[in-house]
Amino acid sequence: MIAKNAGNEMVEFDMNVEPIDPASVHKVRLQNGTMMPVAAFGTFHSDWAQDYMKDATLEAIRIGWRHIDTARAYENEHDVGEAIRKALKRGYIASTEELFVTGKLWNGHMKPKDVAPALDNTLKALGLDKIDLYLTHWPWPNVHTPGCGPEHRNPDAVPYIHEDFMETWEEILKLKKKGKIINVGTSNHTRAIMKLLLRDVSDNERPAVNQMELHPLFQQTELRRYFQSEALTCVGYMSLGSPNRPERDKFREQRADMMDPTIREIAGETGISPAQVGLNWAYQRENKSGGYVAMATRSDWIKENLKAATADILTPAQMLRISGDGTKENPGIDANNRLIYGQVFLWPEAEGDWRVLWDDSQVFETRKNYKKFKKAWKSYNDVKIETTFRGQ
Repeated sequence: MIAKNAGNEMVEFDMNVEPIDPASVHKVRLQNGTMMPVAAFGTFHSDWAQDYMKDATLEAIRIGWRHIDTARAYENEHDVGEAIRKALKRGYIASTEELFVTGKLWNGHMKPKDVAPALDNTLKALGLDKIDLYLTHWPWPNVHTPGCGPEHRNPDAVPYIHEDFMETWEEILKLKKKGKIINVGTSNHTRAIMKLLLRDVSDNERPAVNQMELHPLFQQTELRRYFQSEALTCVGYMSLGSPNRPERDKFREQRADMMDPTIREIAGETGISPAQVGLNWAYQRENKSGGYVAMATRSDWIKENLKAATADILTPAQMLRISGDGTKENPGIDANNRLIYGQVFLWPEAEGDWRVLWDDSQVFETRKNYKKFKKAWKSYNDVKIETTFRGQ
């Protein structure tokens, strides 16, 4: 057993915790026929967990997780790769073919010339010759300083410009044709920008997956159903509300999913943890058509989180209490409680309003269009500053 205190969290890996048969974990079929385990072990780090990611990922594989979700932005691809190599040596898996690995192209690597080297570095770190699913992490090339606070802004940040994104997408498709990528996908796409992408690609160039924030207090049902109508599989991140997310993503008005009275009531009724309630809801909702990402650093919790994707634990009535159906009798608990505002990615014309990242109010098809908008905004803003009374 490995047991350590990490701040307020316990890191505990116990070899006495029995593994789960990976075959019992539900899978969904992606557009090209690939079967994807719906439960993905997340490697998104809060600072306290970074030192334990290799051990946690190794333990997840031992316990039965076969979908690993990682990204260049998490700064731990090599640790995940080391875990995969150790899992092979210890016989937890016979080959990497048993794993489904999701990786992500970081914003800072979206220039066409940077895409192929970025993927090659990811594959090298992970010890793979191809990746099962490769996502664009965000729709635009905006970067932030690692460990930055909520007030951080990059003056070079820009809104979504479809012309630029398509140049990046074309490079990703080239790597798919070379066999280095099995499935392509997106993360954090909104409805408008997804419509633009689907408009301009052929059937075999479409994204298979969109990863997005999804949890009981932020269900995004309408948006998810739109993606489903376009044959995109939705995978939810922040599935447990990510209580240990970076400080820049914590705000007073946000609520904790696992503390919600309905979630806790259902946990008491079923004899499982609030976390399992949230993940089993994620597994069962919308006819078991999507997936979830969850991370833990205790063997029992790692097992709990995976077990949630193996059976229908919640009854239809309990699912209804969480999801609701649009009636006064069954309102559900969706509270539009977004946890990732993304404010560190804001561009100047957003004027500090993080909602602009998500409401499709500043989406541009061409660089020329954005340049015209930017010029008009600057003129308006100059007049605003000049004429608006600002009392001392």
